[in-house]
Amino acid sequence: MKNHGKIAPGEIPPRSEERVHIHMQVDMVIIQSVPFCNLNCSYCYLPQRAVTRRISSDTLSQIFRQVFSSRFVSDEVTILWHAGEPLILPVSFYEDAIELQKKWNKRNVRVVNSLQTNATLITQDWCDFFKTHAIKVGVSLDGPEHIHDAHRVDRTGRGSFHKAMQGVMLLQENGLEYSIIAVVTKEALHEFESIWHFFERLQPMRLGFNPEEREGINTHSSLQTEEEIEQYKTFLQSIIALSVRSHSPIIIREVESVLKHLIRGSFVTHSQTNTAMSILSFDYNGNVSTFSPELLNMTHPMYEDFTFGNVHEMTVEDILSTEKFIRINKQIQRGVALCRQTCSYFMFCGGGSPSNKLFEHGTFDATETMACRLHVQAAVDVVIDHLEEVYDM
Repeated sequence: MKNHGKIAPGEIPPRSEERVHIHMQVDMVIIQSVPFCNLNCSYCYLPQRAVTRRISSDTLSQIFRQVFSSRFVSDEVTILWHAGEPLILPVSFYEDAIELQKKWNKRNVRVVNSLQTNATLITQDWCDFFKTHAIKVGVSLDGPEHIHDAHRVDRTGRGSFHKAMQGVMLLQENGLEYSIIAVVTKEALHEFESIWHFFERLQPMRLGFNPEEREGINTHSSLQTEEEIEQYKTFLQSIIALSVRSHSPIIIREVESVLKHLIRGSFVTHSQTNTAMSILSFDYNGNVSTFSPELLNMTHPMYEDFTFGNVHEMTVEDILSTEKFIRINKQIQRGVALCRQTCSYFMFCGGGSPSNKLFEHGTFDATETMACRLHVQAAVDVVIDHLEEVYDM
């Protein structure tokens, strides 16, 4: 299997090449309760993170009314509070939000509330709230202090590590499980040992690595060359090796994803980010977008913005008939078709992320991106290499 990185398109298993009818279904609803963030991370893609406005109760009610009455919502949906630091708003805001969910959830859809936080604002009140309502918590934390503080700074330029760790310690003291997402920049590539041992001590429920991307207002990435791709692969290889030898291994998101597809044979035929309605994103004004969540609040010379309507003016189903949605969806699907025809990794990603294609190539109608090579291809190559070594394939 040593040629796995050079498989010809025709060698992709038939299951992943078949044209599959994609049933539109809302799996995730992302709500921007507030665009503001108390941090000013150097690699952040969000253009409005200094805007201090917040979503109104009326807008939130309209969102839930439309989501729970939509024919695209099935028996379960994840509601993710993101695209700004959600803990900027008080606990009472989210308590009211959960009551609004109950009010409009007349079909008894199972709701999983989740939020992504930089952890610097976590208090005991927040921990009590998380526990009472079974909130899933994701923490953005890049590693040891010198690595984390190199990019994750507050609005005065000071590192956020100590405040973030205070929040993480509170989660642990309260017996709350949490996942971690760590952004990997060029400076971190040779720090794999200190990064691993740091996370090994914390023991998150799951650990994911996000290589720095060119996206949104972050127009430059420190990972852009062939050499840096190889260094990132070495980074992943080293993390996996350390995890295998550890007495306290952690579920690594990238490994889990690849193994799931290989073991179960559940190869990807489409991606949430390029399938209409799979992810619905709402900003603080009630504007609605779909496809890649990163497109919310973004602008582009060719497309202006990527909102397809507003909950105060139309239903979420109505966006499917707008001229802008139809035009963008056609371009996204052409890009997916090109990926299916030309890329041997299609079975693992389902055609990639439209936002990465747009910000790297200037169009949705494109194929391979640097983000794809780092997020998907590097992970697949590293995991398969590891399996070959372990099982002497």
